[in-house]
Amino acid sequence: MRCVSVTLLLCLATMLLAQVTCQISGRSNCLCLKTSNRVPRKENIENYMMQNAGVCHIDAILFKTVKGRFICADPLSPSARNARKYVDNKKAAATARPVNSASTFKTMYNILHLNTFFSTMVLAYEKRLDNACVHVKNCSCAH
Repeated sequence: MRCVSVTLLLCLATMLLAQVTCQISGRSNCLCLKTSNRVPRKENIENYMMQNAGVCHIDAILFKTVKGRFICADPLSPSARNARKYVDNKKAAATARPVNSASTFKTMYNILHLNTFFSTMVLAYEKRLDNACVHVKNCSCAH
C-alpha cells in the first residue's frame, strides 16, 4: 500500500510540475501582454517586431530602442505606424546605397600607406636610438 501511495504522489507531482512549466513557457512566448500609448522617438528606435494575436491574444508592435529598452505599442495608433514607417525607410536607405569599390580601395590604400609610413618612422627612430647608444658608455639600451 505504501508503494502505491508513493507512486501516486510522484505522478501527481510530475503532473503539477508539467502544468507549471507549460504556464511559464506560454507566458515567455508573449513579449507584449499589454500595449502602451507611449511610442519612443523615431530617432531612438533601433528596430521593431510585430506580435500577432494568437497565443498571446493581443496585436502589438514591440519597439527596441537604441538603449536596449523594449516598448509595446498599439499597431493601430498613428504614432506607432509613423515610427514603423520611419524605421522601414531608414533600413531601405541603408541597404540601397551602392558600395563604391574605387573609394573603398582608395581608403584601404591610404590606411596601408599610413601604416607603412609610421612603421618606417618607428624603425628609423629605433635605429637612431641604437646608434646614439653605441657612443655612450653604460647605456641601458637593449641589444
